[in-house]
Amino acid sequence: MNDLNSIYKELGEHICLYPFFGAFYQTNNVIPSDQDSMPNSVRPCSIVMSDQRDKWDITDNSITNGRNTVHWKKMRQDFLEGKFHQIYDCRSCSYNECSGTTSPRQQNNNFLAQFLNIDIVSEVRNIMTQDNCVHDVITLDYYPSNYCNYSCVMCAGGASSQRLVFEIKALGQKQKIVLNSADPDLVDILNRVQIINFTGGETALQKQVHEIMDQLIEKDLAQNILITLLTNASSSANDLHDKFKHFRQVIYNVSIDGIGAIGEYQRRGSKWTTVEKHSLELMSHPYISTVINFVLTAINALNIMEFVRWSYDNNFGPKNPKDIDSSFINVSPVFRVDHLGVGALPEALRTLALDRLQQGRDSIVSDSIYDSYYRQLIDRFISVIQSTPYNVDYHTKFLAQISIEDTASKLSLAQVSPEWAPYFHS
Repeated sequence: MNDLNSIYKELGEHICLYPFFGAFYQTNNVIPSDQDSMPNSVRPCSIVMSDQRDKWDITDNSITNGRNTVHWKKMRQDFLEGKFHQIYDCRSCSYNECSGTTSPRQQNNNFLAQFLNIDIVSEVRNIMTQDNCVHDVITLDYYPSNYCNYSCVMCAGGASSQRLVFEIKALGQKQKIVLNSADPDLVDILNRVQIINFTGGETALQKQVHEIMDQLIEKDLAQNILITLLTNASSSANDLHDKFKHFRQVIYNVSIDGIGAIGEYQRRGSKWTTVEKHSLELMSHPYISTVINFVLTAINALNIMEFVRWSYDNNFGPKNPKDIDSSFINVSPVFRVDHLGVGALPEALRTLALDRLQQGRDSIVSDSIYDSYYRQLIDRFISVIQSTPYNVDYHTKFLAQISIEDTASKLSLAQVSPEWAPYFHS
């Protein structure tokens, strides 16, 4: 029904569809240990960045009303006026696109154009006539809990219970997690929603995720709903087979940031043998679609080609020309902790990372769709590194944080990536 090029022609190439159709709904949060509570929030997406703490808070127990505040309506209007790169809260996507890699804005637009059963342009035009107010949540990102069995280096306590424990014990932060009940109109939203993106936390292990799936199955709504789950591949999707078979479609977003020890370091608590086993299960599953998300940092930048070769050798990618633009592997520069990004790479390591990527690219030589996809993937990695300048302040902060992370890791960064060793002994 929807063609993305036509949508961009009608609404502008810098439109983001999420503020019009989506909602990132969060019912948990990390708060100071001497504070009693924090309200639920509903934001345009998971990576919107605001310096105003309560900007997206729900104040009247209504998700729908929370999506029609002055902030939401202004963001919709700004996108309609083509002001994407000027929207301060959207600077993460703006940075991605200026760095030459695909942003969540572009990924989400493509996703919604592909899977929403509505006329997107007509619906946006209708919203414009209603003072940019929206009454239906068509795609819901649901974030009920931070429960997670990993303590990833680039993560925060709000997204991982294990990371929260690390922040309290190793960093001395005085904080706690609050888990709120859902707002009353969530039930009505579930009756009409077309897409639910479960996030967290490790979604496959969250009881709230299972409760929502069970409710949708019992009400015979699941057959009309596409669900996505964000996973660290610590558990098998086969365990959820009986639930998944009821839904219109199931998509797994698998977080893999490196092969072997480097992946285990960045995603502390993971075991590569387990991650590999469950990821390969997903990649060959008969009806679950799989997307890999690679979070690019200064930690794994030197080992990107190991991940690329693993994905390539396991035949993960497009086989038909029509799939060349599909999202199989997303490159996501780390955000909110900028000092862990590739801006922390000193010149010698930056050059080494780029050399390894170029050599890897040169080794992929055929004209097949598959090889073309992987050359483009490597080009995205190269583009991010080349467009991100070295920042000495980031480098200093990177070394300081890694020194703390090493105390909780089985191996130090210098052990899993020896090229970094001289920088910790100088």
